[in-house]
Amino acid sequence: MKAGKIAFKRLKETDLPLMHRWLNTPHVSEWWEVSGKKLPSLETVREKYLPRIKGNDPVDCFLIAYDGMPIGMVQSCKMDDFPAEKANFNLDQSCAAIDIVIGEEDYVHRGLGSSIIREFLKEVIFKKYAVDCCIVDPYVENEIAIRAYNKAGFKYLKTVWYEKESRREHILSINRDEIELDKEKGGVKYKGLDT
Repeated sequence: MKAGKIAFKRLKETDLPLMHRWLNTPHVSEWWEVSGKKLPSLETVREKYLPRIKGNDPVDCFLIAYDGMPIGMVQSCKMDDFPAEKANFNLDQSCAAIDIVIGEEDYVHRGLGSSIIREFLKEVIFKKYAVDCCIVDPYVENEIAIRAYNKAGFKYLKTVWYEKESRREHILSINRDEIELDKEKGGVKYKGLDT
């Protein structure tokens, strides 16, 4: 796939039907649940994401656009806002966490994931959050996601049992100083945090 422009914008209420569609596709529902439900209803998606959109939840959600086409969503948070998970993962430094989903099937398995992740780290994580590192926690079985995170620069930290989801997860981490914060080199158009 030719290189295109990656952009991020805040998820809006009008994006939720699109999120609902993505969360109900086979390649997404294999790994994602919403409030413990695979193949969630639109109402379940609204209940989960509306508080995040309105700022009543510490998780920030962004639509991912590729050459202007919405193709997925990335969410981020500070782990300090989730002390039980931070303790479960045995993290002792300040860190953010991200999750990414590429919902549009035509954009899956095209090598875009690592580019999107890297740009999100540059343009959002290490600009918005005063943290030392960023983590991801893919299921051990999710080899495709793990490869994308590794390609983006994340390194294996440990394997943990995530009680909340009754699954083994790899914790992968990347430090702030490993990310080039030079916006000019990235070529990313970022539609500000407040828009």
